[in-house]
Amino acid sequence: MKKLHELGKGKSAEIVNFADNPTKCHTARFGLCEGQIIKCLANVGPIIVGKNQQTIAVGRNLSKMIGIKEL
Repeated sequence: MKKLHELGKGKSAEIVNFADNPTKCHTARFGLCEGQIIKCLANVGPIIVGKNQQTIAVGRNLSKMIGIKEL
């Protein structure tokens, strides 16, 4: 399974899991949950993702704890 930091620019993915509960709670605060479809807008240090007309910067370390399924 891929992690968010491996997603290339312009690619879409579904969030499928998180490394642990604290990560799940932390990402839920800014609207990233399991089943969410996201698109990678940039992968240059932090990962910039778009979802539902919203742009979110996810730090490199946090992105390594988010499992995705590329679409």
